[in-house]
Amino acid sequence: MKHFIKTIFFLMMFFTMFGCVYRYYLGFHGPSIKLHPDEHESVVQDKECLECHDPNNDIEGPPTSHPHFTGCLKCHNDDITPAKIGRAP
Repeated sequence: MKHFIKTIFFLMMFFTMFGCVYRYYLGFHGPSIKLHPDEHESVVQDKECLECHDPNNDIEGPPTSHPHFTGCLKCHNDDITPAKIGRAP
């Protein structure tokens, strides 16, 4: 039983260390850019996301906590559902 508990603990720690990456594969995505369509209507590439959200730049939007990740639009371009509207920042 101790081995099972240790395994579960380490798996949970492993999944919590990788932020948006693991959440993308498990189906939990970050806030959608579709919540703010006026600011994001022309965004089609990841590099455009970092123009405004890279913490090392003079940013216009809230800084991302993971500027070195790729796949911004895979994680932040979901369709809007009522549950996501309630969690909007």
